[in-house]
Amino acid sequence: MRVTVNPVDANGQRYSITLEKTSVDKGFIYIDPDGPKDVTIIKLYDIRASGAAAILCRGDVSGPDVTIVCRLVPAGEDTPPRLRVEISGSFFGMYDGIYDYGVTPEELESALAFLKAAAFPPVPANV
Repeated sequence: MRVTVNPVDANGQRYSITLEKTSVDKGFIYIDPDGPKDVTIIKLYDIRASGAAAILCRGDVSGPDVTIVCRLVPAGEDTPPRLRVEISGSFFGMYDGIYDYGVTPEELESALAFLKAAAFPPVPANV
């Protein structure tokens, strides 16, 4: 089971980002920038649903225990819908930060439907 969005970052770089569920709480994220750059594949584990529009997980991103939060943010008055990715715990903070990617309303709805169908286990109440 997978979903793909084709967002644009703040610098105008277009991507193809695919989230794939491979088991109850595991999966991959594929980040394919438009142009001659390589595809980045990140193994995700301990994936947990945080409400209807976000997941919290661990990922293999240059560090022993990197935390990744992916949120689907609806459009605001002056902002389009977006995918927000927050990374923390990478070696020397190399990849740590908040990354926003603009998506279309249709992509937002498709991603929300994927999260609902994926039925990842919820984040425990004490986290």
